[in-house]
Amino acid sequence: MIRGSPQRTIHGPVRLAWRPARLPPDQRQDSAVTYVALCVVCAIALKKHFRAIWLKARLGS
Repeated sequence: MIRGSPQRTIHGPVRLAWRPARLPPDQRQDSAVTYVALCVVCAIALKKHFRAIWLKARLGS
């Protein structure tokens, strides 16, 4: 069971996460953008790799 007032439980983390506009963006947001960019690059590389294997197999037969 959660102790304390429900308002503190619900609104506490929101107050801690709030950032004024004049401060730089949260580092976690930068990390998420980097992670997505890496996923996109890996997906493109895998697509090219498997396409090359497919073409090689198709031309070889």
